Amino acid sequence: MDSEFTYDELAKLAQRFLAERPVVVLGTGATIPHGLPSMSALADGLLSAITDNPEGWDVFAERLQATKDLEQALHDVPLPQDTVEHLVRATWEIVSSEDICLYKQLLRGEAAFPLSDLFAYLLRTADSHLRVITTNYDRVAEYAANAVGAYASTGVTAGWLQRFVPASVDRERAPSPGFEGLVTILKVHGSLDWFRDPTDDVIAVPLAPAVPDQMKPLVVTPGVSKYREVHKDPFRTVMSAADTALRKATCYVCIGYGFNDEHVQPVLVNRVMKHDIPLVIVTKKLTTQTRSSFLNQPPKHFLFMEEAPTGTMVYTPNNPGGAILDGVWVWKLQNFMSMLTGGRGS
Repeated sequence: MDSEFTYDELAKLAQRFLAERPVVVLGTGATIPHGLPSMSALADGLLSAITDNPEGWDVFAERLQATKDLEQALHDVPLPQDTVEHLVRATWEIVSSEDICLYKQLLRGEAAFPLSDLFAYLLRTADSHLRVITTNYDRVAEYAANAVGAYASTGVTAGWLQRFVPASVDRERAPSPGFEGLVTILKVHGSLDWFRDPTDDVIAVPLAPAVPDQMKPLVVTPGVSKYREVHKDPFRTVMSAADTALRKATCYVCIGYGFNDEHVQPVLVNRVMKHDIPLVIVTKKLTTQTRSSFLNQPPKHFLFMEEAPTGTMVYTPNNPGGAILDGVWVWKLQNFMSMLTGGRGS
């Protein structure tokens, strides 16, 4: 890193970007620290959970075992629709179990929650209406919003028998009385709370302990099967709202997002590369797709942070090849937030 580029200057650059009313994009890496499964852990969970050998499972399971990548396996070995539905239900059960564990930890005050610190910071310094786009099914973004007193809006009505209301997905409105801001959460791959009932209506059941009888979970598995669902609500409306939010954004903050998603990535990459929208990435490891999208021909305004053996590898327009900032681990969200608020990210 340039000798003149210091920790304090890194903090100032991050603060300047995050003052630009950013849209937050969450990937799997944002929730793994909270116990939610990685792609490889999800693969192992599915291989253990599905033991009744539905049609096509043997060949698919061999491929999933080899790749530990659900999306790749689904591309390589198409499954019959009934087996896909079996897979979706098992996915829901695996992710839901870990999500509930996190929820209980939060209730007991046992879990550090840096994502809520990020939301609080942005609601205070940037805008009282924060937009979050997530490819995750879990409720971590909702928990983070509520933890800082904000209203979490996902496009469903309040209460215990909730309905999906397309017009409310990303409505611009003042925060409701009693809430410290509004966080609109656009869940482009679905939610643990969303189900389709036998009449094809979309309902939401908060914190359901199991998939309700005669209902199908609305989580879209990575891979080819997802394209059969995206033309129907809630996915159609949510993806349209996410597209609009990305096109209007004046900055992007990506936490643990790998740029492997065909719904979010194209607009975001285009806006960063052709319209000079600032991009901040905080992640354990930059993916191959991230590197090829941005570091071969670096954009004008960016700040990427990933793990290095002795601290953090930082990429900026002046250091597009990256350089190590020793002794600080600001690639971890908790330490990144400490840096933003004047602490030491170590």
